[in-house]
Amino acid sequence: MIQAQILEPSSTFRLSHIRARTKDALIVDDHPIVREAIKALLEKSFPDVRVTECDGRISVVNRICGGNWAFVVLDMNLPERNGLDILKAVKSAGNEVPIIVFSLYAEEQYAARAIRAGAKAYVSKDRSPRELAEVIDIVLAGGGVRMAPASAPPALSDREVQVLSLLTKGISRKEIARMLGIGEKTVSTYRARLGLKLKARSLVDLIRYAAEEGFVD
Repeated sequence: MIQAQILEPSSTFRLSHIRARTKDALIVDDHPIVREAIKALLEKSFPDVRVTECDGRISVVNRICGGNWAFVVLDMNLPERNGLDILKAVKSAGNEVPIIVFSLYAEEQYAARAIRAGAKAYVSKDRSPRELAEVIDIVLAGGGVRMAPASAPPALSDREVQVLSLLTKGISRKEIARMLGIGEKTVSTYRARLGLKLKARSLVDLIRYAAEEGFVD
């Protein structure tokens, strides 16, 4: 079990721990260029693995739980569903497939949340391809990824982070309510809480904070 959040590469690099039960891996990312880059990396680092791509737009949880994957590489910011919700749903379904989150969100902001939600590891996209492959290899070996201490994340709940991310994309409160399955008044409540916690008087202030702290791409 991984105990910390920020990646510190290990001294050895092993590429020999793909599980015997399957040689299939799934990449979930809504950007085709990113998927192709990850696929090329995995095929080079793990020659025996068959890589399947998913754009994250339809039934992601079913796609993850319905396959016999050796591991899944999951983006955090998907069009229809937040990565934290996907992790929690897969965990609730009793599926133990190793999920490695690979996201633009800063590690110090999201890694602890992702691991609590069920991820085995979290790697920021500003890391090198070698580091991502190394983390996958260590996770498959059943070992822990050595980490450096992480700074404490802001005191925002997972739902507040989701609402913040959607607000900064210009999505209306009505649409946010539909996407998250909550009432429009509840969205307004979260918006008010964000304003108080972050001392943001306007949406512009929220966008500035989200960009500076790595909550949005």
